[in-house]
Amino acid sequence: MANDGDYSDEWDEDTMIEIRRFGLEHALSVHQAKGAASVDLSAVFKDADRIVNYVLGDLTP
Repeated sequence: MANDGDYSDEWDEDTMIEIRRFGLEHALSVHQAKGAASVDLSAVFKDADRIVNYVLGDLTP
């Protein structure tokens, strides 16, 4: 490869923000779809973290 010096395994900040937003939106939608009167935010954030970790390569959710 001619551009070996340009390669990085790190995610840029904008990409990480979008991945976290994706995880939070999907976790929230799942909890809202359960029909409960209120949503347990700690469970939403826990599920969002699991989604983000899965997207980033931790394949054991």
